[in-house]
Order: sequence, then C-alpha cells, then structure tokens
Amino acid sequence: MNLSESKPRLKHGRVISPPSRSAIATDLGLILDWHSDEMEGGKNFPSLTAGPFRKPYETDNVSLVPPADGYILSGGKTDARDCVNFTDEEMSQKLNRPFNWPLLDVDAGQVFHVKWDYSTPHPTRGYSWFITNDGWDPQQRISRAQLEPNSFYDDFYTQVPFYDHTAELKAKIEHEVTLPLGKKGHHVIVLLWIVADTGNAFYQAFDVNFK
Repeated sequence: MNLSESKPRLKHGRVISPPSRSAIATDLGLILDWHSDEMEGGKNFPSLTAGPFRKPYETDNVSLVPPADGYILSGGKTDARDCVNFTDEEMSQKLNRPFNWPLLDVDAGQVFHVKWDYSTPHPTRGYSWFITNDGWDPQQRISRAQLEPNSFYDDFYTQVPFYDHTAELKAKIEHEVTLPLGKKGHHVIVLLWIVADTGNAFYQAFDVNFK
C-alpha cells in the first residue's frame, strides 16, 4: 500500500493526548493521520461475534465482527495499520533498528486523562477501558488472553433508543478514568470509543509503566 495515495474516506476520530500507539506510528511515518482516525472494528469486544450490542442498549446498531486476536489494537485492520499491533521485536524488524514502544509513566489509582480529535463525532454510546493482565507477555501480540477478561471501566450514556437522543449522545473531546490498583510495570491500555449509530468502535492503545 502506498501511504502517499489519497483515499476518499469518512474519517472518525483518534486520541491526540497522551500519545497512543497510532500517534507514535504516525510520527514514525508508518501510517497517516486518516489511518489513526480509522482504527475501527466491531464494538462487541471482547466477544468474537457480531450481533446485538449489550443490554440494555440493543436498539443501538448491531455490532460488526470484533477484531481478531493479534489485531485488536488496530481495530482489526491488517493493512499499514497492523503496525500498532507489533511487538517491540516486530517493530525493530520493521524499522531496521532497535525499538521499544515508549511508555507513559503512571501510578496505580491515578486519573488518566485523554483528549480526542473527531472528524466525524458520531452519536456515542460510550467508552470502554481494558488493560493487560498481570503476567502478560510483551513478546506476544495483544490477544484476549493477554487482557483482563472484563473492562476495568465503562463510561456509557444511558439514553435509549439512541435515535431519539442523538443531540445528547455527544462524543467526549476530553474524559478520564481512574487506573486500576495493584498494577506494576509495563501494561497496555486499550480504549474503545463505542458508536451508537454504526456497528463499530474505534480502538486506541497506550503503553504505560506503573511506577
């Protein structure tokens, strides 16, 4: 794929602070801004199946198939965006030099603040936060087995059906979460922006170091 090629597209949104894996990949010239805006895959994660979204939000558009293991961080995309799924070793091979995903220093229990840039601020159901489990293996791509089985926080609008409340279900430019207690060292956080009027969520990933 030629990254310089223009692409007619409907862009959507990405985190611009703190730096996500997609932002780092963009800075490295591996992907373009529109790639980072479209880390997009089925919103029923961590389920592997398409279908109605979780109760009591079944009136939201049904989920497409969620990302497969190994492709979670790109929202299932396997083109140039696959690089955000790469381990340090894979990135080192790609760049032909030693590379480690930069770590954001955090404390367990601290407030983690994010800021988004949206080009298409869809009616939003909310945001789900996942994190790697204790003992996860950084030498393997992120899979469901590498993550805690449930989100550690969900920030959802409760209004249903979404089509009667589109003015209220606004994508949040800034929001925050309290990080879990008991974590130490390198972990990966996966943040989903879950859209009400499509079958997708937008996936963003952060490498953090719990001090």
